[in-house]
Amino acid sequence: MLWKAYRAAVLAVMFVVVLAPALYIVGYTLANYKEILVDTFSHEVVGRGYLDLMLRALSLSLRLGLAVVLVDLVLGVPLAYVVARGKLKPSWLVEDVITLPLVVPTSAFGFAILLTWSSPGGLLQLLGLGRISQQHLVPLFNVPLLLLLTHVALTLPYVIRPLTAVLRSMGSTYEVISRSLKASPLTTFRRITVPLSIPAIVSSLVLALTRSLGETGATMIVAGVSMTASVAIVRLFYDMKLGLASLLATMLIAAALMLVLPAEFLSKKLLVTRRYKERRLETRLSRIERKISAVKHLALARDVTLYITLLLVIVAPLLFIFKNLPEYWYADPYSGKVEGGILYQVFGPTGYFSSIIRATLNSIVIAGLSTLAALYISILIFTAIRNSKLEYPIRALIRVPLIVPTSALGLSALLLFGEKGLGIATPSIWLTTIVHTSFSVPIIFETLMSTYETLNIEDFEETARTLGATAYDALETVTLPLLKRGIVAGSLLAFTHSLGETGATIIVMGKDVTVPVLVVHMAEALAVPAALFTSAYLLLIAVVLLVLTRKISR
Repeated sequence: MLWKAYRAAVLAVMFVVVLAPALYIVGYTLANYKEILVDTFSHEVVGRGYLDLMLRALSLSLRLGLAVVLVDLVLGVPLAYVVARGKLKPSWLVEDVITLPLVVPTSAFGFAILLTWSSPGGLLQLLGLGRISQQHLVPLFNVPLLLLLTHVALTLPYVIRPLTAVLRSMGSTYEVISRSLKASPLTTFRRITVPLSIPAIVSSLVLALTRSLGETGATMIVAGVSMTASVAIVRLFYDMKLGLASLLATMLIAAALMLVLPAEFLSKKLLVTRRYKERRLETRLSRIERKISAVKHLALARDVTLYITLLLVIVAPLLFIFKNLPEYWYADPYSGKVEGGILYQVFGPTGYFSSIIRATLNSIVIAGLSTLAALYISILIFTAIRNSKLEYPIRALIRVPLIVPTSALGLSALLLFGEKGLGIATPSIWLTTIVHTSFSVPIIFETLMSTYETLNIEDFEETARTLGATAYDALETVTLPLLKRGIVAGSLLAFTHSLGETGATIIVMGKDVTVPVLVVHMAEALAVPAALFTSAYLLLIAVVLLVLTRKISR
């Protein structure tokens, strides 16, 4: 009886903190549909103008998300394969470079992309090739090229890291057998490695798609006049159009679920069970692949291509932050005005330095409190559902905040806990902490469960129980200590994600501005030197966190 009460209490906490903030906005939209429909279809000033704006923003988000998935598939699968097989040296450095976009706040990364590809002193300008305009469109998908570059850089780790882990755990036994049967490396990759990895590839691409649909911070900086759905939600919120913002958020959530759920279902069904049948096309493909594999220095060309890809997509933007830092230190390098230098804008009489310190403290407090709360809730959920019939349904439900775009999550939490809902929190550091806890719980919980399953801890627990330990004693003295590495790794992931989050934060923060949001405000105010300094500062913090993560995970 006591155990049932404990489980019910834990699930109630999970519903209030994790699920309700993500899904409340759908109920709010349905409850206020009359007012929303009037504003959408027959507004007294703009008529159907808001509807057109929302449809354009949603269309851009979906086209951008699909383009990102396609590019991530083409780049991510080969990169994951060569990293998993240790073909790119030094492997530890390559993995750290791939991880950087996960720990660098997105607004800082967006500013770095803008500096590298679109500024007068950018990479293309140095090579005499001009620069990429914010309105330069990619054919077929009709999305801005800068936006595509930004989203690819931010989503590529979500494809490479999970797929690398799967390929490593799968080993190379099947590939060795295939090669011993005289199959070429390309044929082995196409007929053995890729089919065995299809569920992992689909799941990774789903993560990349949801990350792209919810990206806000970097998008606000590089998008120019283009507006994705996540950014449009923020704009409508600041225009006090809560009904329209909630409708667009509901539409974005529905679109994400319609894309994600079928893909997740298919990823569980796509198993390689069919027998091989000789076909003419297959024979021709094998011959072509054998000829290509026989080309001299093909592996070198592949590795050089992948190195250049990482260099251009991830490394170059981050290096250009530090390249521009000394140029803007004393004055604007183009006008020579002292007011356009970092010293004046950051450390001057009306500079941003005090704002940066306050925002840093806010970010650390929010990230720290939300990570601790998420860790505690994750452990409670873990103890309540492991090895029970509820495990798989709860694991599916707990992923919902990861699917819901962050700006929609922030608006939903504001409507639920704010004046229009329960009235227990106003936009402030505390509401921001609640929202960050909501999306941090799935990150820590999934890491916790994966570690538990990988280490086969059940055997150790049973041994402890046979020696007279109670269930609680076994949990405290055996299970949790063995899960320590997974707990720390998940907590660091949640902390860095919280530290760099922009979309939800900008809606619920009130006056308690965080550092990533401050970078967005600087960019909008055209305070380029201040944004440059803050981005470099955030990058240094990210590198420190990355080093800590690597040391702890050893």
